Formats: sequence, C-alpha cells, structure tokens
Amino acid sequence: MKTHNFKLLLYFVSVWPFALRSEGWQQQQPTNPTILFSQLLGRNQLNALMRRCTAHVTDSIESPPPSPTQLIILIPAFNEAERIPSTLACYRRELQTPTLAMLLVGPPKILVIDDGSSDYTYEVVTKTFSNDDTIQCIRLPYNQGKGAALAAGIDHISKVIQLQEQPHSDTQTLILTQDADGSGDLRYLPQMILILWKLLRQYDTESSSGIDNKVQPTKSFPAAMVVGNRNYNFFTPRGVTRWGFQTVVKLLMNDLRVQDSQCGYKLLTLSAARSLYTDLHLRGWSHDVEVLHRAKLLAIPIAEVPIDWEDKEGSKVVASGVAKVSMQMLWDVIRLRWNYSFTQAWQLSAPTAEEIDFF
Repeated sequence: MKTHNFKLLLYFVSVWPFALRSEGWQQQQPTNPTILFSQLLGRNQLNALMRRCTAHVTDSIESPPPSPTQLIILIPAFNEAERIPSTLACYRRELQTPTLAMLLVGPPKILVIDDGSSDYTYEVVTKTFSNDDTIQCIRLPYNQGKGAALAAGIDHISKVIQLQEQPHSDTQTLILTQDADGSGDLRYLPQMILILWKLLRQYDTESSSGIDNKVQPTKSFPAAMVVGNRNYNFFTPRGVTRWGFQTVVKLLMNDLRVQDSQCGYKLLTLSAARSLYTDLHLRGWSHDVEVLHRAKLLAIPIAEVPIDWEDKEGSKVVASGVAKVSMQMLWDVIRLRWNYSFTQAWQLSAPTAEEIDFF
C-alpha cells in the first residue's frame, strides 16, 4: 500500500468516531473504530495494518518518534463546575483511539488546574472522577489568570516527575494545553504529535542565525511546539474582535511565526513548557503572546496546524465583557513589547545548568 494510503487510513481511523457522532449515526452504528475495522479485517490483521500505517506515516515525515512518549493534557478552569464534567468525559472518550495508543506509552492523562474558583469546580472534578487515575485536579488558592494556571500545572508535573526520577522526561513528556469548554477538536492530536517529532529531529540541524547566543537552548535541552490555527466564523462579534487583536499583535510584535496568536490548543515538550511558562509576566488572557515571543527569543522550533474550533456558550471572555477584555489584552501586548524590546525590564534567561541537570 502506498504511503499516502496509509496516511488516509491513519486519519480515517482517528477521526471516524467524530464523523459518526457529527452525523448522528451513533444509534445505528458502533462508534469505536477498533470494533468497526475488526469486523472487516479481524483483530490481528487490524493491529498489523495499523502498525504498518503508523510506520509509513512516520517515515514519510522523516521523524522517528522518541521512545517512550507520554501525554498530559492541561486544562485551566475557573468556575467551571457545570461544564467541566462533560468536557472531561468527552476528552476521555476521544483519547481512547488506536492511533494515540500506538503513538504514546500508556493512556493520556488530564490535569485540571482550578484557578481559584468560587464554585465547586475542584470538588466536582475530584468526586466525579475519583475512580479514574488518569484525571487529576489541583487547586490554586486564588484566581491568578489562565497563564498563571497553566504555569502552575507545568510546575506540578515537573515536581511529580522529579519525585519519580524519570530520566529524559524533557522530550518524552508532551504537554497539550486545552480549554475547559472543549472548544478544540482532539482529532488533530495524532497529526500534531507527528509534526512535533519532526521538529525535534530538525532541532539540532537547523541554523539559528540572528538569535542571541546567550538565550539559545542547548542540545541537551531540546524543545519544540505545535500550535493550532483556529477556523472560526469571521462574521461574528468574537470573530471580528479576534481578527482585530491578531492584527494588532502582528503590528506590535512583528513575526511570531504563527497566524493565530491566541489559540489555546498547544502541544509542546515538557522542556519547552518549562522554558516558556516559568515566571510569566502576562498571566491572564494575553499570556499566549508572551509564550510565542519567548519561543522566538529561544529559537524553539514551532509549527502551526489548522484546526476546527467551536466557541461554546458560557465563555469567560464574553462573561467578563469582550470590549473590556480586548482593551486589557491590548494594553498587555503594549507592555510586553515595551518591556522586552525597549526598556528590557523583562529579561529571558537561558535554561540554567541546574534546570538541565533536573532531567
């Protein structure tokens, strides 16, 4: 079978449950792709075909996967007691695909960071999923912002790995940031993992001319990131506001190497996450711009993948007031540009020897 056919099969298997659910076929046909293909090919033939499929797709992008690879999904949540159970249940179901099972070692884990909620977000998560060791929740003492919540989650993961004394966890642990409302579609995750592996392969070979040597990452500290580029309806208030903010970001920050600077759907290595999220100056909605700016300063390889995105009801941006949030984010980007580029009051240091030895 030709390589492109294997690509199609891999994609089809990974998106099959989503296609069936979107067409409302769940009552007529089983939505588990393993069952469907097993009925056609038999279990042994299916397993052999999927192994060949993954191998061919990996060879086609010339990036052999690191081994092993574990995935942890970070979900910052603020007053999400009503929506978070359905989001987690949906994510848990969508993560149980044969494709991800072959790309990863062990089941993906989900870490919810309760950002000082005033409702029962923490209690709902811990009680609803008390028997599921792949879903955990930590709680911040007070509301600090989305960026701060993600930074706290990354710090928590790093400490857990340190206690477990897992070697080489910097590239073998992948972090996926997601939103609590489930707006991002997880069917793009296998593709993003393969692209991330390709970036890691190119990490030591690509030229990094024009980047300050003092903040360049070292060969022993590899990092890479893949960012989603949302497909959304422009002719909506949020669509117009989103386009306007992205335009301002491009004017003020120059080329951040991505089209969508505010997408919360990011896949990155643990080492990249530690470098980009530690000691953020922008800790709220606009933290993504600082993360991308830091990635540029550190010459961390980055790629962008088009993804489907569905804005859900109950958005915290809408609840806080779109105009108010937009003005605050604009002011944050101005401060970011001023303090990094002009006054240099905000500095970014290279990973220290202690941080490298940590892994």
